[in-house]
Amino acid sequence: MADIQYLTTPAAIQEAAAWLHTQPRLAVDLEFDDMRHHYGRNLALIQIYDGQTVFLLDPVPLTNPGEELAPLWAVMGDEAVEKVFHSCKSDILLLDELYHVRVRRITDTSVLHTLLAESDNNISLGRLIQSELGIEVDKGEQKSNWLKRPLTEAQKIYAANDVLYLLELADRLTAKLAALGRLHWAAEENRALEDVRYTRDERPYLRMASKYRIMPQEMPLFRDLYLLRDKVAQELDRPPYMVFSNDRLAELVRDTPRTAGDWRAARGLHPELKRSPYADQLAQFSPDNFVPVPEPPLPAEARRFPFRRRLNGEKAAQADAREQFLMNLKTAVSQDMNSYVANLVLSNRLIADIIELGADAALRPWQQQILREVTQNRGLDYGFIAQPFAWATQR
Repeated sequence: MADIQYLTTPAAIQEAAAWLHTQPRLAVDLEFDDMRHHYGRNLALIQIYDGQTVFLLDPVPLTNPGEELAPLWAVMGDEAVEKVFHSCKSDILLLDELYHVRVRRITDTSVLHTLLAESDNNISLGRLIQSELGIEVDKGEQKSNWLKRPLTEAQKIYAANDVLYLLELADRLTAKLAALGRLHWAAEENRALEDVRYTRDERPYLRMASKYRIMPQEMPLFRDLYLLRDKVAQELDRPPYMVFSNDRLAELVRDTPRTAGDWRAARGLHPELKRSPYADQLAQFSPDNFVPVPEPPLPAEARRFPFRRRLNGEKAAQADAREQFLMNLKTAVSQDMNSYVANLVLSNRLIADIIELGADAALRPWQQQILREVTQNRGLDYGFIAQPFAWATQR
């Protein structure tokens, strides 16, 4: 076990950040609470390993984390310092959302593992450490409350383990990729992670699975109840599910309490909802009181009409021919390389994108190279799939 430094003051964090800025390579991980114990997404701990020392930087005791962690954010944005993560998208989205931090020079060990194309690409850090390094890491604290203080020694050790093996793991996976001639694959995929940015979802209720349990005309009530639940959750600093569950949301829409007394007697609601002012707001959702405001239409760019469903006749036949070409090409990649590589370059999602947008726009250069080589070896015409579908360019 490396030395662990647990830092809780601005001065200590600034001193550590100054040292870390001089290092060429760091292993990085975050612990955060995502609507589990508190409202919203909250940064709970930053773990960084420089090859000798694990720094546990605690934002919770800070008065102004955004400002007091600024020296560390400078390290995150410095292209001269390589940052090694495992499955980093959630981490970099959190930093962008909360602190407008854009992480540069990323190496993601989950990306490296995926590009080896040896097995299922969805692997946890613990399983990857065990399979590559032969070390079993205790994951017992994975679901603990990371915002609760003080942290236990078990939590600190768990947090340290999340970065302690990342540098060695990245070296092992990089060597394997080099032997396969795939380092440029990893470079392109890791560089693309720098462009992953947080965007606010203005209609999060449309992503709820429980919306499929209601009728279309019930969407205004579903939306307004969802928004009230979110408001109450924020004011109470509790996750929305603690106000009432997603399943209960759909049930309240389908079988809405008719009176204030019915709302107070309704099961599964947080006690605060049965007191003023929330009880009065809930009463406005009763059938005799509720005035539905129709859900505004989505802007054109946000409408998700599958490309193929917009086609008919000759155009549909042309799209079918393109799809069949791609399916045959996927079989050829499986035969020439393996099925895992075939899925990396021609997954169902990518095939749909290529049919509409063309391979040159939908794929990264390393993926295009594979398809060019396979089509050339098979006497096929890569140009048939390279450009956007003719209909798509004429809209």
